[in-house]
Amino acid sequence: MRKEFETIAEYKEQMRSMLDKAEAEKRALDATEKEHFEKLKTEKELLEMKVERRALEDVNAGLVSDRRALFSQAVYDVVNHRSLEDYNGAVTENGIKVVERAADVITDTASVANMVPVTIGEVIEPLEQGLVIDKLGIKMQSGLVGELVFPTLAAIEASIQGENAEVGDTALEIGKITSTPRRISISVPVSKRAINQSNYSLQGIVLKQISLGVARLMNKWMFSGTQLSGASKGVFVRDTDVEYDTALTFANVVELETVVMNEGVDVTDGTAAYVCTPKVYGKLKSTPIEKGSAEMILQNGMVNGYPVLVTNYMDADSIGFGVFSYCGIGQFGDMDLIIDPYTGAKKNIVNFVLNTDVDIVTARTEAFAIARKKAQ
Repeated sequence: MRKEFETIAEYKEQMRSMLDKAEAEKRALDATEKEHFEKLKTEKELLEMKVERRALEDVNAGLVSDRRALFSQAVYDVVNHRSLEDYNGAVTENGIKVVERAADVITDTASVANMVPVTIGEVIEPLEQGLVIDKLGIKMQSGLVGELVFPTLAAIEASIQGENAEVGDTALEIGKITSTPRRISISVPVSKRAINQSNYSLQGIVLKQISLGVARLMNKWMFSGTQLSGASKGVFVRDTDVEYDTALTFANVVELETVVMNEGVDVTDGTAAYVCTPKVYGKLKSTPIEKGSAEMILQNGMVNGYPVLVTNYMDADSIGFGVFSYCGIGQFGDMDLIIDPYTGAKKNIVNFVLNTDVDIVTARTEAFAIARKKAQ
């Protein structure tokens, strides 16, 4: 078992080195580093669970004698004392975070029969609904304590006065837009036997899908035209700015840009973009920019000089335009990802639970506009 401990320590050191390097360079992990980090993290978690299982088997078999306490403590330290760098979260002082769980459907051995012993790379994963937040210039702050605040400043204007007339004072109206932490949570109970029978592939799948589940919610929150229950308003939860009859025209999409520019918003900071559904994307790609023209409204992923991003979370028959630097996402405190084999031990259940506090803040609603089809 010493070899496993050394491997776990090596994985931790590699992950810590990656984070230290990024912190020293004052940047986030890039895509390649993130992928490598997540791979190390998953491998470490799998190895820790195997170590824990072997330790319990030794205890049950009576193989641990007077050194049992020291050995169990070593296993406990490796398995449960997880640092913030490793898990973006923490455990309680007893190493166990108890989570109340409703009696929902449990993933059991029968439900994974078709994947035993298939590896994670061979599992067909769910189709994603256009996860596009990371493609926009949205400000993302993590590990916040307190509030995510956007200072605001009202515009002032000079006046024309006579040669010796006394000019009146103009006050600067400085305000702020603040965020409110909103809990995001997901719990996946899985049979321990199902994990064992799938050679731990199922655990990797669960962890990945929990991560994607959060991403799906954030995209829905950001782009839906309807405010989600318990959430702040997304950037396109607003009255219709441009209404069209049957088909979008080039004039319609240009008008969206005009609406935003007319509010004095700078559209040249590199974060301006159109967002629409795949259906609207296809129509724009096949609609001439003007009658008889061979040039289409959407070409090479661009419309009117701006990129077009696609997501199913936009409302049907709608297209939005925005300068996404005027939107921020705040993640507060720790992101607790708990792999809990204790709470459901009587039922041989491992609970995978994620909890975190997040908010989406729109600093200037004027930086966004949306076109919708008229009700027929």
